Amino acid sequence: MATQDYLDFELNIETLPNDQLRVTLVNSPVGSVSIEVPNPITPAEATRIISILDGSAHTSRGEAARAARAFGEKLFSAVFSGQVYAAYLTSRSQAGERGLRIRLNLDKAESLYDLPWELLRDPSGDYLALSRQTPIIRYPRLINVRPVVEVSLPLRVLVLISSPKDQAALNVEAEWQSLQEATADLRQRGLLELERVDDAQLITLQRKLRSGVSYQIFHYIGHAMFDERSAVGMLAFEAPRTELTQPVSGEALARELVEENSIRLVVLNACQGARQARSDPFSGIASSIVARGVPAVVAMQFPITDDAARIFAHEFYRALSEGYPIEAAVAEARRALSSSLNNLEWATPVLFLRAQSGVLFPKRRTYSERPSYGGLREALLRPRVLIGLLAAIAILFGLVSLLNSLIAPSQGVQGTPSPTIATFTPTPDAPRNIDLVITRVRFLPPNPAPGQAVTVAIELQNNGTSDSGEFEWVWFDTSAEAENATPALRGKVANLSPRAKTTVIGTYRFGWWGTYLTTAWVNPDNRAPESNIFNNLVPRTLSTSGEPFVVDFSRLPDESLLEPSALRGDEFAKWSLALRVETDGNPECAAASLLLTLADDLNQVTTGLPNAPSRCANLPVIFELSQPSDGPRLNGARVEFLPTASGEHTLEVRAADDSVRHRETLRVAADQVNTPQTLSVSLDGAARLVLRVPENGRTVIRRLTRTVAQAQP
Repeated sequence: MATQDYLDFELNIETLPNDQLRVTLVNSPVGSVSIEVPNPITPAEATRIISILDGSAHTSRGEAARAARAFGEKLFSAVFSGQVYAAYLTSRSQAGERGLRIRLNLDKAESLYDLPWELLRDPSGDYLALSRQTPIIRYPRLINVRPVVEVSLPLRVLVLISSPKDQAALNVEAEWQSLQEATADLRQRGLLELERVDDAQLITLQRKLRSGVSYQIFHYIGHAMFDERSAVGMLAFEAPRTELTQPVSGEALARELVEENSIRLVVLNACQGARQARSDPFSGIASSIVARGVPAVVAMQFPITDDAARIFAHEFYRALSEGYPIEAAVAEARRALSSSLNNLEWATPVLFLRAQSGVLFPKRRTYSERPSYGGLREALLRPRVLIGLLAAIAILFGLVSLLNSLIAPSQGVQGTPSPTIATFTPTPDAPRNIDLVITRVRFLPPNPAPGQAVTVAIELQNNGTSDSGEFEWVWFDTSAEAENATPALRGKVANLSPRAKTTVIGTYRFGWWGTYLTTAWVNPDNRAPESNIFNNLVPRTLSTSGEPFVVDFSRLPDESLLEPSALRGDEFAKWSLALRVETDGNPECAAASLLLTLADDLNQVTTGLPNAPSRCANLPVIFELSQPSDGPRLNGARVEFLPTASGEHTLEVRAADDSVRHRETLRVAADQVNTPQTLSVSLDGAARLVLRVPENGRTVIRRLTRTVAQAQP
């Protein structure tokens, strides 16, 4: 059960001229920082994602899911970039099981305010809002917030149901039934009460709230709309007598609810209850209510189906009844929507929260409810025991004073110093001051060829005045913010003294031609508590040379040695290369595989049956040549092999559909047998190579060399 008190990660998003954003980390477990980044979302992208979520764009479920993921990751990568991202990762680590509450202040976000920020998605993880560990809340500018007060049970929920005759029919009875089911256990135990109001007039609500009954939650079921002309959010109440729509602004509703000082939560199960004007952050229904002091509002930013509204209400109240904070309860309801409906309606609810804690209704405790701790602590909580203990201390103090007066020498005797009683006052531990920084990142060689071993040297220094103790360092071969980014190198340092330096090293092999934005990071988990974590992350660009990419089958991409054994064929996938055997439909060789053998201290790729290597030893070997979309394309390849029989050896170039584009043939004479030979081909976008040997020979491959256009022959 999630009863944790979250740590806060508060972000202020502000639009600037020239299509820039200022992202300010106002509050976090590791401090604050401000960065400026380009606005990542174009108006066309904003319009498209909103039209998908509000149902005005007709897209397939798969296309909508892909669009939401791409949008969420793009928004996350911009807002959570650089030092903000470093602080986020460190804060997540410090928060642990308590969870990290993502507070978004969008008061100055202007055109970005009505974006679906609930879609924020960590490319290396998931949507933040779908986890109770990273709930997303809207945290508007502080206007007036009611203090947290203890309440006596039962909690009272006032449910107002509005269904004007001129609005689309809602299945309000089904939603009311869901509310009753979700709260049945609470109501049976006397912890919660539901009171239904069907006369949806503002005057009726006014009279109900002044009746003397204290309500803690107001729940609205009905329609809402956002008037584009007046830029004001409206609820569809019912007009007297006609029962047609009577628009009620968020301000008017807030006026009534704020007068009822016991209400701490408003739930608006109505479409667009969370929308507001870009120029006025308090023109919406939900924002108006929060701005006037109600600590928490749950509202919908897009149209929501009846099924989704019922599922959300059911799981939301159930989670609250199980003791979840409101942030976690909303996350649980989102997850229920996601798993039940398998669409994007989980992103429709918005939580506005200005309370310091998501526990909105602390129960008033009586003496009988005091928790039992047992042992001495329990005894000390009992009045009689406590009085007796105080009396005993007083008697003991009096006896010590009397004894001291009897044995102390006379104060008037000259030359006899009065004895002194030595006292010890422990010196409090001085606060630790640790500041680990990366002073240099080097690559040797500085411009390696793809596949070449590179030494990564990272120079670290402790600029603080305290020993660091043990800490970790990591290095990413890409940006630390890239999708599924995991450290390529990592290690530990036992200690670094004040002002001391050390250099840590590792070996790495880059998998393609191009320029890499790498990232070095010291103390990523903040194990050594630092005074400044914003200088722990250093990007460093490396560009490979245009030299050929040689794979000699001696080492894997992770630098580990390849030992003689059977090969799966995907060991070199990180280098955009895979190998497999072509059996040519020979049933006797159906179980044949690639084998790695050692000869003259060189690894060689051969074929054969695992338990009979001499059989099926002449099978063709296929090289799958995948190519990254963001790098230069291959223009040539060369295979070095060891002929074991005279005759024709062929290297075929095949297209993606396996058709043969062209082939190069080498006739090996008898005096050339067991002498390494090569076959070279032009690729021109080909997908695979196939090496064939004579029927009476063996397939023995020593290395594969790939080249790109800028490579030197």
